[in-house]
Amino acid sequence: MDRYECHGHIILDGADYSGAVNRHKNGPDEEYIRGVFAALKKHNITFYRDGGDKWHVSAHGRKIAGEYDIDYRTPVFAIYKKGGYGSMFGHGFDSVSDMKRLIIKARDLGADFIKLMVSGIMDFKAGGGVSGPALSLDILKEAVNICTGEGLSVMGHVNGADNIKKALEAGIKSIEHGYWADREVIDIFLQTGAVWVPTIAPVKNLLGCGRFSDAVVEGVLEQRKDILVQAYLRGVPVASGSDCGSFAVPQGEGTVDEYSYLSELGIDPERGNRIISDLFKRRA
Repeated sequence: MDRYECHGHIILDGADYSGAVNRHKNGPDEEYIRGVFAALKKHNITFYRDGGDKWHVSAHGRKIAGEYDIDYRTPVFAIYKKGGYGSMFGHGFDSVSDMKRLIIKARDLGADFIKLMVSGIMDFKAGGGVSGPALSLDILKEAVNICTGEGLSVMGHVNGADNIKKALEAGIKSIEHGYWADREVIDIFLQTGAVWVPTIAPVKNLLGCGRFSDAVVEGVLEQRKDILVQAYLRGVPVASGSDCGSFAVPQGEGTVDEYSYLSELGIDPERGNRIISDLFKRRA
């Protein structure tokens, strides 16, 4: 069975963020990248949508992915608002003009799509709450408008019900993570036709590792399970993206985990995967 990885980071190794980044401090480490692609091929992964990085590792990876029969897409780097989450993987902006400059820069570097960091990440030390500030609706709409003009779809890293609603209203085509969604979010998904990439693996794989409270992690998963299943049953397209490379989500193995977790919930990601494949490529 061919598998789709709709949200990964080839720069990461699933264990040590700092070590992974330092590996490429003198430029993309091609031997490492080829090792990742070999692992993906071993697990029958034929499509990989990267979340980007500011060290051009994903950009380099795209040059050689075809040798492994992998359809590889990348935003080159993520774009975030300075003061918010995103410096790990991208470049920040202060103003709308700065944001436009970064979108054009990504386009000129060959980005297949644009990745926006809409909100922060899950803070499991604070009960699973969302860290940091989020982008405003006005900024999101302007970003989507610019990207649409450049023939680029937008991938949105976002958590928190209100933040998800803003991202959907602005026209973002895929919601990455989407933790703490509520029933109203489902309605907006259906109105917009956007895809949900729920990335279950980076949370579920934390269970038992001792990094965070299992009770907190289980609570987050339980809340998300009901909403995600409801969304799927009502017709929201759900895609398989494991956030592979993140802690406890090894390349290749994480994708297999994500398929397994979706299957446990009765979710078939094929429709969502195909939509991602069709939308997240340059159209200009």
